[in-house]
Amino acid sequence: MKTTQPKINGSQIVAIAAGAVALLFAASAAAQTVRYVPVPDGSKVKMEGTSTIHDWTVNSPTIDGVIDADSNFPESALKNPAAAKPNVQVSIPVSTLKSYADSMDAVMQDHMNMERYPRIEYRLVELKPKSAAGATGPLQFDAVGALTVAGTTQTITMPVTIERVDQTKLKIVGTTPLKMTDFDIKPPAPRILGMPTIKTGDDIKITVEWLVVQKAAPAQPAQPAKAP
Repeated sequence: MKTTQPKINGSQIVAIAAGAVALLFAASAAAQTVRYVPVPDGSKVKMEGTSTIHDWTVNSPTIDGVIDADSNFPESALKNPAAAKPNVQVSIPVSTLKSYADSMDAVMQDHMNMERYPRIEYRLVELKPKSAAGATGPLQFDAVGALTVAGTTQTITMPVTIERVDQTKLKIVGTTPLKMTDFDIKPPAPRILGMPTIKTGDDIKITVEWLVVQKAAPAQPAQPAKAP
C-alpha cells in the first residue's frame, strides 16, 4: 500500500515563511531592551531617624541612575526570571541630603565621610515578585540589591512597587529600615563643652520615590540627497 505525501504548493510555502518571519520579529520586539532615566524634579529620598531631643528627617530631590529592562517590564518580571533581573544602577549625592539646619547637615556629612565617599550607590541584584502574574497597577516586588554607604556595601531587601504611569514612564516606590552601624557609621552624638548633648539613634528608615522615563533614541543623521 502506497502512502501519499501531502503536497505543499507555492502559496503555502510563502505563508509558512511569512509566519516564521513574524514570529522572529515578535520575539525580537519582546526581547528589546529599553533604557529609563530619571525625570527631572520627579524623585525624592527621605531618611528618618530619632535622637534624644527629637525625631529628624533629611530629604533629597535627586536620584541619579538608569534602568535597562525589556520592553514589557515590569509585567514581564512577574513570570520571567530573566526579566526580573534588569540592570538598575542608582546614585544619590550625599550633598543633596538636607535637614532643617545646616549644622545638622554638616554633622551628617562628616559621619558619612562625604569628602571620600560623595555618593550613596545602589545596584539591583534581582526582583522577587509578590504580585501574581497578570496583575495590573502598582506591582509588588522584594528588591534585593547591594547598597553602598560611606564605602561599606551591604545586601538589603526592600519591598517596592513598580507602576507603569504611562507608555513611557515608570514609578518606583520603596521603603526599608536600616542601621547606621551596618555601614560602619557611628550614630552622631554632638558635644558642647566636651559633653554629649544629643544622641542619635542607630535605626533609620529610608523611603524612595523614583520617576523614570524612556530615553529617546538618538536622532538619525539626515541622508544626503541622491543626485538625479
